[in-house]
Formats: sequence, C-alpha cells, structure tokens
Amino acid sequence: MLAPLALALALASPPAPPSADPGPAPAAAIATAAPGSLSPAANAAPDPAYLAELVARARALRLAEDPGWLKLGHWRRRPLGGWKSEADGAKFFRARDGKTDPAAELEATLAGFLDAGPKADELDDAQCRFPARFAFLGGRLGFDLARLPPRRCPRFEDFYGKIRPQGVTVVFSSYYLNNPASAFGHTLLRLDKAPEAIGGKHFELLDYGVDYAATVDTGNAVLYAAKGLLGFFKGEFKYYPYYYKVREYGDYESRDLWEYDLELTQGEVALLGAHVWELGGTWFDYWYLDENCSYHVLGALEAAAPRLDLLSHVGRAVVLPSDTVVALFRNPGLVRRVHYRPSIRTQFEARARGLSGAELREVEALAGDPAAPLAAGTPPDGQAKVLDAAVDLLDLRHARELIRGLEPKAAQDRQALLERRAALGVASAPLALPVPEARRPERGHGSLRLGVGGGAADGQGGTVLLDARLALHDLGDPADGYPPTAQIEFLPTRLRWTPRERRVDLDDVALVRIVSLSPVTRFDARPSWKASFGATTVRDRGCDRCVAFAGDFGGGLAAALPGGLDLAATGDLELRASPRLSGAGGTGWRPGIGPSALARLRLGSRAVLLADARWRWLPEAAPRTTWSWGGALRLHLARDLSLAFEARRQPLATEAAALVLGYF
Repeated sequence: MLAPLALALALASPPAPPSADPGPAPAAAIATAAPGSLSPAANAAPDPAYLAELVARARALRLAEDPGWLKLGHWRRRPLGGWKSEADGAKFFRARDGKTDPAAELEATLAGFLDAGPKADELDDAQCRFPARFAFLGGRLGFDLARLPPRRCPRFEDFYGKIRPQGVTVVFSSYYLNNPASAFGHTLLRLDKAPEAIGGKHFELLDYGVDYAATVDTGNAVLYAAKGLLGFFKGEFKYYPYYYKVREYGDYESRDLWEYDLELTQGEVALLGAHVWELGGTWFDYWYLDENCSYHVLGALEAAAPRLDLLSHVGRAVVLPSDTVVALFRNPGLVRRVHYRPSIRTQFEARARGLSGAELREVEALAGDPAAPLAAGTPPDGQAKVLDAAVDLLDLRHARELIRGLEPKAAQDRQALLERRAALGVASAPLALPVPEARRPERGHGSLRLGVGGGAADGQGGTVLLDARLALHDLGDPADGYPPTAQIEFLPTRLRWTPRERRVDLDDVALVRIVSLSPVTRFDARPSWKASFGATTVRDRGCDRCVAFAGDFGGGLAAALPGGLDLAATGDLELRASPRLSGAGGTGWRPGIGPSALARLRLGSRAVLLADARWRWLPEAAPRTTWSWGGALRLHLARDLSLAFEARRQPLATEAAALVLGYF
C-alpha cells in the first residue's frame, strides 16, 4: 500500500555530505521499504548489533545538528544556548531529555527502530509512531533493511491510504471578526490527492485538510482570551475532509478562501503526510499571538522541506495568518498557483448583482415561500436566474441549520425550490465571479505600524506624537489585502510629548480595538458593532488630561453608499475609571451612554477621509455630558507608507497634527 510513499520518500532524501560515507544506497533502500510497507521482510527480527553502527555513523555525520532533523523535532535554539522543542506532548520524544537534547532523541529513536519487542499499542512502536523520522534517518544513514526490517503499521497505513498526498496547498480563510479565534484570519494545509490540485483538475473537496487549532475547554469569553494569550490551551493538529472546512468557513461563516498551491517535490509531499501523522500524536502549548495556527503550519512545512525558509519571515511577537502567506512568497517559486474560493455570501451577491429590482423582490419572496409566483412571461432562463439566487439566499441564511437538520422548514423550502428549478429543464449560466485581486492577503500592508509627527494643541503649544501598533489594520489604512469594512487593531498606542511643559502623556492605548461594519442591504440587516479596551486621556471637566481606563462597546447600523462613502451610526456604552476622575456619585468610575457617528470616504486607492463624532450622557457625574468630534485625511504614498493629517475637538482641547506612518 505504501510503495508510493516509500518511493517518494526516497526521492526526497537529501544527499549525504560529500565527506561522509553515503552507506549502502539509502535511496534504493527507502524505495523498497518504509514503515508499514508490504515488504516480505516486514516484521522480521532486526540485528541488535546494527544499532551501534548506526549511532556511530550518525555521530560522525553530526546528524543531530542537521536542519532536517532539528525541524522534524521542532527544536528551536534557546536565547542562552542549547535547544528546546516546541512540542509539549511527552510521547513525541523517545529520550527522557529529548525535548532539549536532539542528539539523545536521535539515538533513542534509532534504538526504537530496532526494538521489535511486543508493544501494547501500535504507537508504542517507534517505526509506526515516527514514519517521517524513519524516512529521514534512513535516507541519511542508508538503512540496511535486511538488518533493520520495517514493520507493519496498520493504523498509519489506513491514515496514509486516506490522505494519499500528491500535492500541498496552504489555505487562507479570510478575516472573521465574529469569532475571536479567527479575527485575524486562519491558515490550514490541504493535502491534495492529485498533483494539480487547483483549477478544477480534480475534486478538491475530496482532499483532506490539516488544521492546527486550540482545543478550547471553556465558553467563558474572558477565560478564553486569558488562556489563549497565556498559552493555557493545548494546540493540536487534526485532519478533516476538506469539504468540511469549506462548509465551516465558506458557508457557515461566509469567509472567502484563498488557496496557495505549493511547488514541492513528491518526496517532500510524502514526508509532510508522514509528519502530519507524527504531529497528530502530540500537542503544543497554544499561544494566540505567536505559536498559533500560522506559526505551526509553517513549522510543519519546514519539517517536510528543510530547504524552505519560512519561520524567519514572520514576526516574533505576533504571527498573523497573512504573514504565513507572505512567508510563502518570500521563497521564490514556492507558490505555483493561487485559487480563490468565494464564500456563499460572495456567490449570492454576485448572482444578485445581475438581477433587476423586480427580480430581487421575487428572490426575497421565494426565500420565504417557494411557491411564490414569478412575473408572467418570464422566459425559462430568467426564471432560472431568480430561482438560483433564491436557493443561494436560503443557503446563506440557514447554512448551519440546513447541514445539521435543525430547521426542517428551511430544508423543505430549499427542496421545493430545487424541484421547481429542475422542472425548468434549462442549464444555469456560469457564475461570472471576478477574482478580487486587491484583497489577496499577501498584497496587504505590513501589520506593524510606526508613526511620528507633530502638531499643536490649544493651551499646550507644539506637540510631538509617537504612534505605534502591533497589528493589524484600521479603516484608514491602505485597503489592499484587508476586508473593506473591518478594523481590528492590537495594541494601538499613541504618546504625546509637549516640549513647552517637558511632559510626556499617554494619549491613547488599547489592548484590542475592533470595528465591524456590516452595510445593510435588502437581504442583510446584520448590525454593525465595535469594541475597545484600554486607556485614554480624558480632556473634559471631569478630569483634564488624566489617564483613565477605557472600555467601549457599541452597536448600530451601517450603509455603503455609491462613490465609496460608508456611514455608520451606533448606540454606545462606555466606562472610564481613574482616581482623579469626577465620576458617578463622586467615585472614580464614570459610565456613559450615547450615540456615535462614523463616516469614511474612499478617494480611490490612494486617499481616504475619516470623520467621527460622539456624545455621552454621564449619569451622576460632573459634568453630565461630554463629546468629541474629529476628522482625518490619509494619503497612501506606497503600500507601506502613508501621511496622516488629523484634527480633533473636545471640551478642553482643540488639536491638529500631521504624521508619517510606516507599515512593517
């Protein structure tokens, strides 16, 4: 069953160093047998004396320092010297100190390969537990398979028989602000059963997706955030039929998918399949910001193809899924093709754009009543367009319920629409859906932003501003590569230096700041919302220039108007807290409630105008109300360079500033 794997692994086996003894034809040896292959010698007794020879050869070759071995074990160099594996599951190591000693782990692994004693479980057998290590070490040391016979591994054979990898694709699932775990996007691997996995060459939905994600054990949002940030979740690799992931992302969450077909050798592809099996038996501490899905997807690719330089191209403090894509392109020739898989929402919107106002009303009626009449005299192809759109609308509104059988009426309506559609007897025209090239994630600006500028504020004179943001994007940043109506920022911070007063103020900082605008349409009336948690400098009569805790949450409606104008109005709740603040009942706590308005005018791809205003009623506080309004102009000189001109008016401050913003 695994002869193709053995051959592929042999092809992937890197050559031994010129000065080393190449051994007895390692490629041929691996080609004829690998763990679990159907070799007639399978399960024969190994030669115990062979271990000493292999260990001696591995030491002579300094194989424990080989990048291929280090990447297979996910060992990373420690800042103060030495190595430490990022894998945290104890069963990932054969040696007692294997987590920190690659050499000890290598020799223990070789010993395990020769240990043919009875095992309680297949995974206790080193050959069956570590097929990628077997392939790598066999290729480098030239296993004599007469002295080290490979053993049968039925569970691994079953796994590999299912995935049958012939190609590899990295899948980027676009940003989804309604799920904190996917707010920055998500990346996963797809193991393709055909080398040409993209472009309809084969049925991609029958492939397998390999996902690395946290195993969440709480529904409490605060605990979720804390455990995710502090590494208290287990991160695990799991594999699923790819159609399951398409359903989850494309249909349930309406997230477009970008699929990056990789140029890997067949040996590298096979080694990745074997390494995925190894990773499935262990776990990693899951860190939401850095050791996350994006990081470990790249780590798995490097383990299978050590020639790749991927992890060095992502940030150390924050690793974003879009960084994964950028890292792929930093390896010339690695990305063979890019394919765009639109979500059900994108598909429906494309169908709807081709319909008249009257036809859209018919679509809406059909989604509620499959027997609703169509206009008299409508030709069959016109009826087909309307019915196709109505089916998509039902799928969009009830995707999860339809799949899980939770809403029988929606299922009955959908079936009735399909029967009515089939009765027409005409084929649907191909759905013309242009690829939104500008939204490809690798074309986005760098997520780290640094800025410097100056301005003036009444009562303070000239000021110097320092601006920084750890990640990701706001509504005024260059739009390419990011969702057009979403803002998510991690740790946006602004400091203000007033030379005349020789004073530095923390102007504003947020742990996270999110704005999710959902423009209301005929078929979509989802609310827009925003949230922010951090600290800000209050500039009203409640406290002039004191830094206060700031929590904000609001919800409302948004509209996207012709000409690139977006408008939003929300009702907000806020909380400010500071010992110096004149808050409710004389305390330092000041809740507020009131409306806010936001406007954005996009002037092509090079400029954007922003304006906002807010008013707050402050119960039992002094003063009883406060407000602010302001505007900004951003000029995008290049993808990673912008100029910002800002002005703001508050009860005790009027200020204006200009900044240069760089994206990294």
